[in-house]
Amino acid sequence: MIISEAGLIVIIIADTAVSLFVGALVGRILTRYPFGVSGFTGSEGMIGRKCTVTSISRDRIEVSVDSQIWAAYSHDKDSIQIGDKCIVKDVDGLTLIIQKIHR
Repeated sequence: MIISEAGLIVIIIADTAVSLFVGALVGRILTRYPFGVSGFTGSEGMIGRKCTVTSISRDRIEVSVDSQIWAAYSHDKDSIQIGDKCIVKDVDGLTLIIQKIHR
């Protein structure tokens, strides 16, 4: 079977269009749900994430969640130290409410 030049051009254009569509669709799915993380955004997306305590002062705790620094609050502040692993239990405005992960 011999394909004409015009037929080859149509096949190339159709293949390119389908590839772009499939690539955009797969890219959108991977950016919304990367590595199995839930699709929630905002405060709902923070709950359940693991974080690391980066600094503690008298009135403030700072934690690192996915390489971002957040202000945090904990009910058991006396037992938390720098470097401890915690989990985000809730969000109050821009402050995370955390709980230390006990090993």
